[in-house]
Amino acid sequence: MSVLAATNGSTAAPVQAHAAAPVVNNSELVWNVDIFLLCAVAIFVLMLLPRAAIRFTHKREWVDGHLLHSATVDAPASVVRRPSKRDAVLAPVSAAHIPFPKTGYPAYELEDTEKWASTTDASHTYASHADLLRKASTASGRERRRQNVPTHMPGWSTMLPTLAAILRTTIRPGLTIGKGFVELTYFAVLLYAGLYKSNPFTQPIRAGFVAVSQIPIVIALGTKNNVVGSLIGFGYERLNYLHRFAGRMLVLAANVHAIGYFYSWSISGNFSKYIAQPDMQWALVALIATDLLLLLSTDMFRQKFYNSVFIPSHIISAVVFLIAICFHVPFAVPYVLTAVGFYGLDRLLRLVKSRVAIARLRPLPDLGMTRVEIPAINAGWRAGQHVRLRVLSLGMGWRGWAEAHPFTIASVCRSPSGEGLVLMCKKAGDWTNRLYELAQRADYGEANGIGSNVQVIVEGPYGGPGHAIFGSFSGAMFVAGGSGITFALGAVQDLMKKDLEYKSRVRAIELVWSVQDPNALQPMIPLFSSLLAQSQNAYATLRISVFYTRAPASPDAVRAYRLPPGLTLSPARPKIPGILQGVVDRSAALFSGHKERRRGGGALTGIIVGVCGPQGLGDEVRKAVANFPPQRRKAVGGIELHEEYVCIASMCFLRVLTHVIRAFGW
Repeated sequence: MSVLAATNGSTAAPVQAHAAAPVVNNSELVWNVDIFLLCAVAIFVLMLLPRAAIRFTHKREWVDGHLLHSATVDAPASVVRRPSKRDAVLAPVSAAHIPFPKTGYPAYELEDTEKWASTTDASHTYASHADLLRKASTASGRERRRQNVPTHMPGWSTMLPTLAAILRTTIRPGLTIGKGFVELTYFAVLLYAGLYKSNPFTQPIRAGFVAVSQIPIVIALGTKNNVVGSLIGFGYERLNYLHRFAGRMLVLAANVHAIGYFYSWSISGNFSKYIAQPDMQWALVALIATDLLLLLSTDMFRQKFYNSVFIPSHIISAVVFLIAICFHVPFAVPYVLTAVGFYGLDRLLRLVKSRVAIARLRPLPDLGMTRVEIPAINAGWRAGQHVRLRVLSLGMGWRGWAEAHPFTIASVCRSPSGEGLVLMCKKAGDWTNRLYELAQRADYGEANGIGSNVQVIVEGPYGGPGHAIFGSFSGAMFVAGGSGITFALGAVQDLMKKDLEYKSRVRAIELVWSVQDPNALQPMIPLFSSLLAQSQNAYATLRISVFYTRAPASPDAVRAYRLPPGLTLSPARPKIPGILQGVVDRSAALFSGHKERRRGGGALTGIIVGVCGPQGLGDEVRKAVANFPPQRRKAVGGIELHEEYVCIASMCFLRVLTHVIRAFGW
């Protein structure tokens, strides 16, 4: 990021001896390039503005997803519904429905309740839709739902499904055609700025101007409270790829600029003369700082030494670079001040979004995880968001108390249970190991009357679904792989809660969980059973399908699982296209001619498909959405895809949660 001799003055004299003076004003050119990039962002904002406007017509959206706080939670109103045939089998649970292959496992006869509750066809549709009619149908209920349901605004992926499918095509892990197109366009703009009426070999000064002009962009894209992301409804994690790419382009331009001058000085025999000048020495410091930034930002340092090397080196190198570049050339001062303004705004918003609270730590030895409960914070987040946690305890070590780590929120906003904000922290490094040890000491202290509470700082929330409102769709399908179930479960719980509050349009909810070991389901059965029982009083239907890809060590033990109606276990990879077809059928069951048969419901508003898990699973879901029949897609109101990133810190969340339920007898 060093910009050596980035001026049109005397420092360019060695190069000007070999080439004519540039006819383009470099400062004006790079300024116009930045304006062009700003206009490109403005176009994206305008394209997404209608959806953002619809989202913020709902009062709750002005609060949830921005600031954590404590709110008074009223008990959910009871829903009066008609009796249905499902009431007869609601209480009992049945044996697991496992459609074993014809060879390898003995045949297994289903009981009557199993035959009623399970489906074995490839499309995952119900034989009849009678259970869709079990919900409350009183005039007052319909009127309340009509008044409270969120307004739906289709996304661009719904209106242009073919283009969306092309842009989502994966080139390599972490890079799609859409992301590649954005990076290629950005690179082309910078290439134009660097080569327009300029030769980088004889006029390296232009590359210095280009590097300086990108400083505010790199800093803005790297902040947690991302200005660009806030405008278009993207979390900082979804724009981080662009921050890294912009940073690499800045480093490339800086090195092209520096190498050009090094070469010209060397062949003229004046290298020692020019490098001894104070402004050139500052330029050398800036160059070293920016190259260190690139070196220490590689995957190895980010993944293995994030808090010990990556973060400190990022901060120190960036500060040194910004100071050095200002001493090197006055032209850089306005750009540096703009970057400092973005960073200062981010730190201010982080302070505003931070909450100091008392947390209760619970060690879970069998699973090697720590449950962090913060009852004083029970509102302010949306399903799928995460927070950054800092534990203010000397037990975290001399440096650990100052570290902030991200964890997915594992509880529902404004939960009537009163559990507040819950985080699940897996032992995955030094910091989480110390947190677990602290929880063990706290647990021992509680047993001896000392106490088990610690003070924490919670910052957030961040991420989430952006301007999309899950409750505004007619159907929802969430596909999770392994630890991705954290996101899926939070989304399902949130939809069920909004349904009971008459604040959701969703008719059908499908939760698909793919795991390797079928024994992973066993600790989740109480939790899934609770959700399915809750769905009996909801307007939407809920089905949970668990698939496993590894043969169980004891088939008899798996077959002995007692599953409630609506929960199935199958030894195969999930057939995403068929399951999606089933969700569409269930969502459209109450409609005729695209209008709801009952009064007060409106038309079909599409299906939201959420996926969180391994790359391969995400590719399967994207392909299923892209290849869905166009006529059916249009008839249901479109299909929108939301991809969520897996938070490693929340792995095995459900196993931990169910373990806690069992341990405390809940």
